[in-house]
Amino acid sequence: MFNEFGSDSEFWQEPDFLLADLVSGFVNKGGMELGITLFVKGLVLTGTLTSEQDYLKAISAMFAAQAKKSLVNPSKQEIQNTEEVFDFTGLAEDVDVNELYGNEDGHEPVKPPARTEAEIEEDEDERAMPNIRYLHLKDPVIIQPQPAVSFTHTQVSILRVKLTTIDGWMVGKVTIDDDITDFPPPPPNEIRH
Repeated sequence: MFNEFGSDSEFWQEPDFLLADLVSGFVNKGGMELGITLFVKGLVLTGTLTSEQDYLKAISAMFAAQAKKSLVNPSKQEIQNTEEVFDFTGLAEDVDVNELYGNEDGHEPVKPPARTEAEIEEDEDERAMPNIRYLHLKDPVIIQPQPAVSFTHTQVSILRVKLTTIDGWMVGKVTIDDDITDFPPPPPNEIRH
């Protein structure tokens, strides 16, 4: 009766399919940024979802800049080689590289053969969760435990979070009001329990 949810099942270890669809469809493929709050192992994280491509571009630029600083009187070829070595943008899990850059030979990607309605319906019925393992949180703020910690002044202020570590989430970025340090006192006639 409960075998589906038993200890043998990996069901409970899978990431939330709705969050994975949101990250894949809207953020990674659609390029939409979205405020979100995550609950991860007792921590509350808030920030803006950004695409894996944005994350990979940011870390590529950071590593290439650091490597170029170490070169003494580099030639144009050495600079180009350094940029190519630290170009991680082709490592995205959820994006068709041919869609981004075209085929290696410079031609447009080849369209797949036409499919019948039955094949299309079968694919829709067996629709799998997107093949992603991470989401990327731009300008993350850790709210719990106090005090809040922000990473906006780091070289790359994008946090990579494994989807399977997320316990809960909600759309919307939490704002932190530094002026509120204490709750106002209750009215004099109110009884607190």
